[in-house]
Amino acid sequence: MIKPEEVKEIVISSTKTTEIEKWKKHNLSYGFLDDRTGLSLIGYTYNVRLTDMDECFIGGGTAMFAFTGTVGWKHYYRKSRLSISSVLCGQYIEHIGFNGFMPTFSLTLEYNLANNTQVKWGGTWWCVIPRFPFVSWDFRF
Repeated sequence: MIKPEEVKEIVISSTKTTEIEKWKKHNLSYGFLDDRTGLSLIGYTYNVRLTDMDECFIGGGTAMFAFTGTVGWKHYYRKSRLSISSVLCGQYIEHIGFNGFMPTFSLTLEYNLANNTQVKWGGTWWCVIPRFPFVSWDFRF
């Protein structure tokens, strides 16, 4: 026979599992630069949720003759259909003419088109280039 306390625990653990399943861990980005992978046309990141408003990520991106490896932290200031966030990350860039580490900071405006698709606009501050705009399509799965 099931005790009332056990039923309560089952309901709570079921709710937590559902919330975790809704969280999208993978992010695929297409566009002119990106807030996470920086100097890339196609980028991928694996996300780790810290809180409702914070996440960490690790990933990489590629452009015509460059590869970018990245690790960073994303914070949401407003999380809704139209979200505002910032990203602080470290990137390693490998290019034909140069390679090296570059810390970056990005401010992003995200618009959710669907449950797993969003458009991002923003600006990225690199240590070499003071400010650079970007626009990208992101697919979360």
